[in-house]
Amino acid sequence: MEYRVSYEHSLATAPDEYIVHVPSQLVDDVPANIPRALLPEVIQDLILKRSPRIGRIRNLRII
Repeated sequence: MEYRVSYEHSLATAPDEYIVHVPSQLVDDVPANIPRALLPEVIQDLILKRSPRIGRIRNLRII
């Protein structure tokens, strides 16, 4: 499944400095059988695997 999300993230070199705001991004390849309560964690893991330069993600919203 595909989800459009918004979030802020830091770089791996400075994980406590949130410097980037992503207003909209499409995340695909999310398994359809994931419970709604676990969806933010799964999406966050997919983003971190896809972008190894990201340190931490906060304020993740499914839009």
